[in-house]
This record gives sequence, structure tokens and C-alpha cells, in this order.
Amino acid sequence: MMRARDQQRRKDTSVGVLKTSDYQALTAVRDGQHQHEHGWASADGRITLTAVERLRTMGLCEMAGFDTLDALRPGPPQWAARLTPEGHDTLLYLPVRRTTARPSPPRTGHPGEACEIGLRPQAMDAVLLYLSLGDRLRRPPAPGLEAAVRTAQRAEKGSTWCLRVTRAQADSIAYALWLEARAHSVGPANRLAREHDVQYEPSAP
Repeated sequence: MMRARDQQRRKDTSVGVLKTSDYQALTAVRDGQHQHEHGWASADGRITLTAVERLRTMGLCEMAGFDTLDALRPGPPQWAARLTPEGHDTLLYLPVRRTTARPSPPRTGHPGEACEIGLRPQAMDAVLLYLSLGDRLRRPPAPGLEAAVRTAQRAEKGSTWCLRVTRAQADSIAYALWLEARAHSVGPANRLAREHDVQYEPSAP
């Protein structure tokens, strides 16, 4: 969900780059889901409740309620968790981000009618990577974002790319930079929030 932030809140993000232990825990939740027909990971010695709770606070997984726990078999388990769409997309984005060479810059063209957002090279690279993952994501790019990136204009001075985008496309950019913050750096997401008042925040689990 996209929300306006006051100036102080926009200076900070609730979650930064994932620690190795967080990434391993996230992977364990995914693998645990696949081991059970009911699609929930549960306590099996591979992941602690503390680690799962940390993922939950980051919006990367959700915990089963009491009614759901009672229905799970074999069990009921002490706890159960599964990935949120953000958790799924983080597992998809992060390894690609850390092994992919810098994407090719977009071809320039003529922007259409929409609001303008300026992205520095690191942010543009993240959006390009996000676009390359496309429909593999649980939260794929908004329609038209690829065209908006393709028709982006370089600023006359500096290295900023200027994009003309709709609100939905701006929200997708914010999500791409939220994923980038999990994988590499919170800077682009913080800058987007500060300069354009656009920020992605996972729904409360």
C-alpha cells in the first residue's frame, strides 16, 4: 500500500538490506511450505520462531492464526508461517540482483502525459531488473511501466533519468526500490520517498 509520509518518516525505512540469516530463514520458510500439502512451514528444527517473527515484522511472511493451526495436519504445530507476496518476490529478486551485470540503459524517446519522476542510475537499474522479472513476480510491474522506462529522458545535466508515469506505475517503481532495499541499498527507496512522496510499505501481517 502506498502512503504519504511526513518528512521525518521518509528519512528512514523500516527494513534495510537482508542479513544472511534472514535470507536463510526466508528460504527455509519457502522450502517448508513445499514440504506440506497445506502450504505452511512449521517448526521442524530448521528455523526458529524468533527468526520467523523477524520476517513477519518485515512483511516477508505471515503467521497462521489459532483456527488455521488447529486445522493443520499432522499437528497441530506450535506455529506455522508462509511467504507473503513480498517474501516471494524478495527471494526472486535478491539472487538475481547479486549475480546480474548492470542492465542496459533504456532507449530514449518522447514521454507521454503523466507525472514526472526522476531516477538516478542505481534506481533505474533496479527498475530495469524488476521489469526483467515481470510475471514471475507476485506483484508484477504495472501496465505501461516498461514503455515509460523505454521513453525515459536523460536530464540535461547530471545522470538522472526522467520518467513520465501514472500513479500505478509510480507505485511499481516504489515496489522495485523496496526490493532493491532488501537486496542491496535503501538509498534509492529513501530518495524516492523524500523527493516524490512515493513509498511502498507492506500491509500489516
